[in-house]
Amino acid sequence: MVKAETVLVLGAGASAPFGFPTGQRLKAQICGKPIDVNTNLNPLVSLGFARDDIEEFRVALKKSGRPSVDAFLEYREDFVPIGKAAIASTLLRLENTDAIFGGQVEGNWYDYLFGILSDGMPFDEFDKNKLSIITFNYDRSIEHYLFTVLKHSYKKSEKECAEKLSQIPIVHVHGSLGNLEWQTSTTGAPPVPYDSEAKRGHIKSAAENIQIIPESKMDTKEFLRARKLILRAQRLLFLGFGYHPTNLRRLGMDFMERKTPLDVEGTYLGLSHEREYEVQRLYPFLTPITLVREDVYTFLHNHVIFSKV
Repeated sequence: MVKAETVLVLGAGASAPFGFPTGQRLKAQICGKPIDVNTNLNPLVSLGFARDDIEEFRVALKKSGRPSVDAFLEYREDFVPIGKAAIASTLLRLENTDAIFGGQVEGNWYDYLFGILSDGMPFDEFDKNKLSIITFNYDRSIEHYLFTVLKHSYKKSEKECAEKLSQIPIVHVHGSLGNLEWQTSTTGAPPVPYDSEAKRGHIKSAAENIQIIPESKMDTKEFLRARKLILRAQRLLFLGFGYHPTNLRRLGMDFMERKTPLDVEGTYLGLSHEREYEVQRLYPFLTPITLVREDVYTFLHNHVIFSKV
């Protein structure tokens, strides 16, 4: 059981074990080859985008020097519709249930987390876990996983599982690929099922739910909600996170005032010691922060005691 108010902040590295790309790899996949032979971009033609426009977008993205598609679109509003559709098309194809539950998944930290959440917990008390999740990822793998394991582990109806899971906040600060079929929509938008195989209608709905946020904008509804979760937290865990200054600022790390201490830990696999020092120097709010050079599963298994109050 998670006894202390705990917030997980998920970056691209947190979804990587389940087949999803980092920002740079997503960019590389979308850039790919010219439109005529690029299977990732072909669905865009069926959505009504002209081949010349798609190819212009692909070339501009490739030569932009930006580290990710999102960063590129922040400065190229003219490409936002095509870019969001390209992101949705690529990621929807990777939302595969077998990739989460298959025996080939190394470092399946979803399984480990559920073990903590469900240990000695009857279904009726599952929502007593003091857990919230803030994710910078568009994919819905974490909520799809939790819904699926609740349903099969406790033998409960989809309605019961949806109601129980709704008590654990999951905030997609950059939007997501849409509501899953069991989730309640606040906008009336049609759901986008997991394992959708990126059908035309699903790509369109998913693209509309993706948010491209200008670098200067800090106070979106999702980021305000994320800050409230962090303010009440006792423990903050960054998982697969890149510690980009803009993302940290949007979470309120450079100005948030707290009356109680916050235990901050995180992974920084693939990041340099200089980057760790920069995070500590620029954001004293995070000091002392414990950063561990390990994958998410190993970090949670070896360094985090969820039962600690």
